[in-house]
Amino acid sequence: MKTVIRKRLAEKGMTVHAFHKQLGGNRTLVYQIANGFYRATVPQREKIADALGTPVDVLFDECGMPRLAE
Repeated sequence: MKTVIRKRLAEKGMTVHAFHKQLGGNRTLVYQIANGFYRATVPQREKIADALGTPVDVLFDECGMPRLAE
């Protein structure tokens, strides 16, 4: 199971660890969101989308769960 977030990070040559350092906040939470195990809040979704330069609706569904990559 690979999320769109993980796919975008791979395209940028970035690890989840490096992404967490860029975002700040709780490391475990960033890992759980990136791997699709945690529903992100609206502010978290916006921060992640902004950092990746991708629209929120591409990364997350309407409930805040990370979308799976195709």
